[in-house]
Amino acid sequence: MLFNNLALTGWSYEHGDKRIPIEELDLPKNVLKRNPVPATYVYHDESTWEDRLQDQVRNVANQAGIKGVDIDAIFGVHNGYNKHPEGASPEAMATYPESKAFMFDMSLGCASVILGAQVAGLHLSDPSVNNILLATVQLNTQYANKCNDGNSLFADSIGAMMFSRSNTGNLVKYTDIHSEANFRDMFEVDNDARYSMKNLQKGPDLSKFMVKSYGEQLREACRAMNTYPVDIDFVVISASTYAASKMVLDKMKIPLERSGLECLTKIPHMGTNDLIYQIKWGIEQGLIKKGSKVLVSGTSMGFSIATMAIEWGVQ
Repeated sequence: MLFNNLALTGWSYEHGDKRIPIEELDLPKNVLKRNPVPATYVYHDESTWEDRLQDQVRNVANQAGIKGVDIDAIFGVHNGYNKHPEGASPEAMATYPESKAFMFDMSLGCASVILGAQVAGLHLSDPSVNNILLATVQLNTQYANKCNDGNSLFADSIGAMMFSRSNTGNLVKYTDIHSEANFRDMFEVDNDARYSMKNLQKGPDLSKFMVKSYGEQLREACRAMNTYPVDIDFVVISASTYAASKMVLDKMKIPLERSGLECLTKIPHMGTNDLIYQIKWGIEQGLIKKGSKVLVSGTSMGFSIATMAIEWGVQ
């Protein structure tokens, strides 16, 4: 999907405040191999997620220079399953009671920020809508066994993004979401809403699907930005594990130094907030700067591949 007036104007995230060293989790060797991190992070008091979300929402609005009355819509993403059925959008709305924004919750799992951008772009085609807030809560450790599902290692996190109507700034030029039903039976949820991987014999086919889909989306994203794959300045990627993300980058011949892959050696998978973290990290490292062409790609259970193309700081 192509856009001409969609800009990313704010972004912020935090990970859990309690550090758990990997050696305390007694993880299977295959999980350790796919997720080479020293520790994971959870919230020592998960009941505070509402306050933490509101802090992130304020950070993003302040960064974007937008007041509550200027927010026209609030989207929420809350991955917490049965222990946290509440939506994120009501808590985000509570931050700005003066706002008359409409709100709803949605989820594409770990690629939700890209779905959020796509839906925001559609709503911003209405002249009366100018600013849309996306609030994301990822309490992944609540529905995984010992912070992992036998493949990915998880960390808790909370974040937010702001999308605004603009033809200058950090322009979102393209989004795409591609699903393949053949892999939906690779994920099993038990009666306690804890999930695990199954039908792992489909793994090689899933890898081929991921590489093919990412490649196709990369080419379309480049067309939207009038550039070539070799000229992409920074790739934000999260295919749930370091190993899978690296495989995709290697197959696509994208140098690791032009990606946020290093982030997945510092903090394990934070769901959709992986992508916000890597954007923030890329800016801090000077890898994303004015004029950069940025590719943001992620996966989700289901199985879906999603990509967003951003021209950074265009004037």
